[in-house]
Amino acid sequence: MHRRPMVSSRPLTSPLSATAVLVAALLALSGCSATFDDRSAGQSPTTLKDASEGSPAPDQQRETKIDWTDCDDSVNALSGLECGELEVPLDPNEPDGDRTSLALARVRSTGTAEERIGSLIINPGGPGGSGVEFLGSAAPAFPSELTDRFDLVSFDPRGVGASDPVRCLDDTEKDEELSVDLTPDTAEEQAEVDRLADRVRIECEQRNPELSTHMSTADVAADVDRIRSAVGDEKLSYLGFSYGSSIGAVYATLFPERVRAVVLDGSTDPNASAEEQALTQATGFERALDRFVAACDASTSCPLAPGARAKIEEARASLDAQPVEVDANGITRTLGPDLFDFGLATALYDTSLWQSTAQAVVDLRSGGAAKLLALVDRQVGRNSDGTYDNSSDAQIMVNCSDDVDRLDAEAAAAAEDRIVAAAPRFGPLLGTGLDDCSAWPEPTKPIPSIAAPESPTVLVVGTVGDPATPYEWSQRMVEALGSAELLTYEGDGHTAFLTAGPCITEAVTKYLVDLTVPPVGSRCPAAAGADPFAGLGETVIEQLAAGGIPRTLAECIVGKIVEEVGEDEFERIILENDVDALTKLATAQTLACATTEPRN
Repeated sequence: MHRRPMVSSRPLTSPLSATAVLVAALLALSGCSATFDDRSAGQSPTTLKDASEGSPAPDQQRETKIDWTDCDDSVNALSGLECGELEVPLDPNEPDGDRTSLALARVRSTGTAEERIGSLIINPGGPGGSGVEFLGSAAPAFPSELTDRFDLVSFDPRGVGASDPVRCLDDTEKDEELSVDLTPDTAEEQAEVDRLADRVRIECEQRNPELSTHMSTADVAADVDRIRSAVGDEKLSYLGFSYGSSIGAVYATLFPERVRAVVLDGSTDPNASAEEQALTQATGFERALDRFVAACDASTSCPLAPGARAKIEEARASLDAQPVEVDANGITRTLGPDLFDFGLATALYDTSLWQSTAQAVVDLRSGGAAKLLALVDRQVGRNSDGTYDNSSDAQIMVNCSDDVDRLDAEAAAAAEDRIVAAAPRFGPLLGTGLDDCSAWPEPTKPIPSIAAPESPTVLVVGTVGDPATPYEWSQRMVEALGSAELLTYEGDGHTAFLTAGPCITEAVTKYLVDLTVPPVGSRCPAAAGADPFAGLGETVIEQLAAGGIPRTLAECIVGKIVEEVGEDEFERIILENDVDALTKLATAQTLACATTEPRN
């Protein structure tokens, strides 16, 4: 059985990409507003009764209010971000027991006291994503219709970022684990894979004895309820991207009477087995690769065209025969076929990465390998200096805490064979390690079966071309909740709100503000006309124009950013997902362009 615990079979679900945040932030900074148009003729939106009306929900938590202060220098954030901490029970089943600390961030509502609805609590994804860092960069992307009415509040989930962070392996050990061969050829190689997998489990438990049995998504949902109480809201308004949808779905299941509005964007599969999740996600990435190849072959600008599929296979085969060594910051790393697949999968999250990735495949032995490793690094939380954040540690602890299957080695091997047969390119990446959690300690608060028929209507947003959280997962989430409606985006990429244009943004905003549910069967079309292989700058310009910014203004903004930092640095920022750098550049250049460019 081939096992890789850090890059496990559990979903690869991440926060918004740097490019996605850039596009949305520029839309906000330029002052261009979205316009909502009817998508389903003959149908009318439904307005929910505000769940905060009537008698208040039971709330016995009596949490102390959060002491909000300006964030310190450790948070690379925009002006106006406030930070705070909240102590919550380590075990939600024992409210008077030991505590753990949560790091939170807030951007205050810009509206009047009469306009303010409450707080919108946000989770960007993961498991392991930092909500504090996300809000620090993404806050300008939120439409004024939301920021006038809500405080934006996000948090580092327990064990993540600044919330009593867990650690399983040091940086050198993580590099070693990341390079494990998913297809060992000898018994000795297989024994090494098994040793590394066992080490991760043992080190996670031994180095984090308090949190090792308190990292389930149900634990996090209980923390969200305490955050809701601490900010003074009787009912929860929530926005969850990617894995954040799991938190929202569990919350609606556990606390349906405390829901005001919940948006799940890029939903996980609510009640699927580990094998079912791995199989669906692996085939989702296969479909996304098909779309990548088709778009490349149809483009006059794609460096892999014609015959993109064959050239990708040739590049991978060459790495199997002779891996490429990459030296950076005194560390030598190796790109083999497994990490090639991992980098390729990461590129499928965001169409703005397609051109750079295609060029990296062509230039595999002359700089391209380093770019593919940079894509891997953004997925596992590895920084350019060789250090790691703790997102991968938290991810394995959450995933194992939520694993209800606990397959043994024999059952996991059979499942892996089925997954690889169905998805030969990404099956080995996502179908291995299904028995990694077999010896993991049972959580004190296991994840429940998802069902919330008594909850107010939940809005699920699904993207047809989403590789990481396939569209059918959103469909299944709607079915499981029993109190949800599906809003479909017909484009590519991972998640849609803030990045897919005015149709999605306005529909979600109306739901959160007015509790207006989009008509049944609502669909938003993909932006037309953009060639993702026309160049990184051109791709971003097209995305801005599709979102409502005049093209001349979009060209000015992107042109000035590239002029300031250079094309290579611009590409590095995108590949490494340097959200902070992009946001700062966007702020300065948008203001400069907005004063000189006509708004036509």
